Amino acid sequence: MAGSMDVLVRDAIARAALIESPAGVLRRRDLVAAGIPDGIQSAMFRRRLLVRIRHGIYVLADRLEAASEAERHRIHLAAAIGAATQPTWAFGASAALVHGLPLPFDVPEHVELLRQSRQDERSLARASRHPLTLPSIRVTTHVVDEQDVTCVAGIPVVSVPLAALSAAREVSHRRQVALFDAALWSRSATQDDLLRLSEEWRSRGGKAQLDRAIARSRPGAQTVLETLSRLILVDQGLPEPQLQVAFHDRGGLIGYVDMCWADWRVIGEADGRLKYDSREDLVNEKIREDRLRALGFRVVRWMWTDIHERPADVASWIREGRRRSA
Repeated sequence: MAGSMDVLVRDAIARAALIESPAGVLRRRDLVAAGIPDGIQSAMFRRRLLVRIRHGIYVLADRLEAASEAERHRIHLAAAIGAATQPTWAFGASAALVHGLPLPFDVPEHVELLRQSRQDERSLARASRHPLTLPSIRVTTHVVDEQDVTCVAGIPVVSVPLAALSAAREVSHRRQVALFDAALWSRSATQDDLLRLSEEWRSRGGKAQLDRAIARSRPGAQTVLETLSRLILVDQGLPEPQLQVAFHDRGGLIGYVDMCWADWRVIGEADGRLKYDSREDLVNEKIREDRLRALGFRVVRWMWTDIHERPADVASWIREGRRRSA
């Protein structure tokens, strides 16, 4: 009999793994629909092959064990939304994580949700009795416009601009600008979208600070390093650079540069650690830089430690590049 149960449980695990669901989260009715009755579900749970995240919400144990911290947050997020009986969306830092927007921390401390009304909030927080540590839940109530919500990988989530705006309340000014830059770069938002949402959500406070960060956002920054570099260099007294400028020569397109002071004939490149993965990348970048210099431009490079620990030096390198190119 035990051997027969083993076969049934193994078959149930295989069936459960094939169920398409947000972040691998399984509801009891999903398991039943896949041909896994309550008795087999109980056996899976007793053998610790199935973990109960919230009341009536499960995930396969091997998936949870293999998940990164960010993926675990998505699992808890999908579980909390799955436990709701009214429309609910990922919000704030949780929404930023779902959209891949840059946050100064790897994983939000809380699961953040947005609701149309205050009904059913207890179901969101109703956890099951098991030793797994659950993150706390923050629920925001607001009138939700259809254009401000979407779905990513099966998880209901607020739109990119609203995710950026709601997450920005938790971070510093420069990090706010980085969030807005990322939203603009994704082409899922414009500054007008961000300003509209800032006005609509003004009751939450901090509107003046958010509007200031929106005003400083630009659509040409690909990374947080580029955003922070631009802001820091402007604070050092440099004029604001052009972003993602295309350069050509007789051989065609050379490439797009991070930032450029065209009047000074200086190009700035913010080099992240992972920008060059191989020797071939370095050789290609050397060729690219030689072609840019042949056009009469000086190329100035810096890294994270440079712009954060000695920003005045980076600014002086750029001014020196201007002097030399002249």
